[in-house]
Amino acid sequence: MTDGKHLVEIIKDRIKIKTRAKRVSRGKVAEFLGVTEGKLRAWEAGQRPSADDLQNLVVLLNFTPNWLLTGEGEVFLGEEASAQPEAQKETVAVTDPIAQRLEIATRILKESGASPEVIQQAVMKILDSQNETHTQAETNTLEASAFADKCDWSMKRT
Repeated sequence: MTDGKHLVEIIKDRIKIKTRAKRVSRGKVAEFLGVTEGKLRAWEAGQRPSADDLQNLVVLLNFTPNWLLTGEGEVFLGEEASAQPEAQKETVAVTDPIAQRLEIATRILKESGASPEVIQQAVMKILDSQNETHTQAETNTLEASAFADKCDWSMKRT
């Protein structure tokens, strides 16, 4: 089973690309996250960010969690995929088990009409389980889907 290093590389590259595109400095990202620049450098060297740190990056850079983790779908929250330039529609083969679970959960939630906020919460719940056993992670994926079913769908996008 993959240890998730491929996923860390993808996330690291996407963060670098988008922070440069948005001209957000490492210092500003560190300040926003409440971490040191050294911690950011550690992530760039391959250390896996925590789910909370990923959540903060998603908010700071307005990424959709799905794009950050899988390279698919909308890049920024609230942005229609058809409005994206072709250069932003890059895709990668998803081989990491964590990324595969995230991709499946995101697809199911989108098909059921979940809002980006609900999808983001489900993704964060799955990421929180990344250090648990494979069976427990699958259980958490199902719990995230059940959570989405209970949410108020009046927030869903039209």
